[in-house]
Amino acid sequence: MRAGLAAANGRPIAAVEQRTAASLAYQGLASRLLSPQVAAVLCHGVIAPAAALRWYVAEGRLRLALGEGAGAAAAEDRPPAEAAADLVAEHVVGAVLTPLACAVRAHTGLAPRLLYGNAASALAGAAATLAAARPEHAAGAYALARRVLERPPLRGLGGFAPAAPGPGPAVFARTTCCLYYRAAGGAVCGDCPIAARARRS
Repeated sequence: MRAGLAAANGRPIAAVEQRTAASLAYQGLASRLLSPQVAAVLCHGVIAPAAALRWYVAEGRLRLALGEGAGAAAAEDRPPAEAAADLVAEHVVGAVLTPLACAVRAHTGLAPRLLYGNAASALAGAAATLAAARPEHAAGAYALARRVLERPPLRGLGGFAPAAPGPGPAVFARTTCCLYYRAAGGAVCGDCPIAARARRS
C-alpha cells in the first residue's frame, strides 16, 4: 500500500507514513466489502455472512470472493430499509470491519474514530454508487446508509446533506480524517472535514 500510494502521487515511499497507508488500506477493504453487500441486500434481500467471504491476492491486489454457503436473508417482519440495515450492521460492520479495525489498531495505534470514519465513508460511497447504477434503489440505499450511520460504531462520524436545495444526489461529509492528505501532498478527499472547514472559514 505504501509503495502504491507513493507511486500514484509521485512521492518516495519514505514520504508515506505506515499509519497513513494502514488507514487507506482499511478504507479500501471496507469499500470493497460494503459495495457488493449493500447491493446484494437491497437488490436481492440477502447478504453474505462473514464465514462465506474469501480474501485472496491476485496480481498484487487483495480481492474478495464468495465461498459456499447460504446467504442471510432480510427479516420480513421489519421495514425493508431497517431489515437491510440490520444485516449490514451485523454481518459487515460487526462481523468483519470491527475486528479488522481492532487488528489494524493493534499494529498501528490508529484511533478507532479514524478507522470507523473510513468505514462510514465507504458505506456512503457504496450507497451513492448503487444509487447511480440502480436509481430504483436510490432511496433504499441512502435510507440503509443513514440507519447504519446512526448506530455504533459509526454513529457521529458523518452524515448526508442534499447537494443543492431541492431534489438531487445526497452528499456525504465525514467528521474524521483518513490521512490521505499526508500521502498526497495536501490533496484531500471529497468528503474531507478539513476541506469542509476551509470552505466555511
